[in-house]
Amino acid sequence: MSTLAEIVLIGIVATLVGDACQAALHRLAGLPASRWGLVGRWVGWMPRGVFRHRPISATPALRGEAAIGWAFHYAIGIAYAALYVALLRRLPASTPMVIPALALALALLIAPWFVMQPALGLGIIASKTANPAAARATSLLGHSVFGLGLYAGALVWAAAFAG
Repeated sequence: MSTLAEIVLIGIVATLVGDACQAALHRLAGLPASRWGLVGRWVGWMPRGVFRHRPISATPALRGEAAIGWAFHYAIGIAYAALYVALLRRLPASTPMVIPALALALALLIAPWFVMQPALGLGIIASKTANPAAARATSLLGHSVFGLGLYAGALVWAAAFAG
């Protein structure tokens, strides 16, 4: 099988693991549900030359924004998986490893904290949200679980297709 197939599988598994955890926390602990439609609205306005919103909820909705948001969410998961696979290829063991997966996932918090959240009008590191500490903790948890999902996806790949 190809490296592209490996990356796609790992990215989808990792994103599914993260989504499952978020859904469980929503049901069990009452944490807010993910609003990928708002991310879809952000992405959907980009071709129109609008990259920053104050806040995104005040920006007019777009047709299909939920589908755009979910597709973007999974595309980012796959792109992050490509980074994980590239990292694994550079390590001596070149086998699935949990610490590099977690480290990468946490390092990738740069994207939501310093690009996406400010662009959505939520401030740097969610500083303009109603509860910045909770938003930051949710981001940390989500990326940590995604990192575990990267590792799980790599294990699935290794068990099914490697060696």
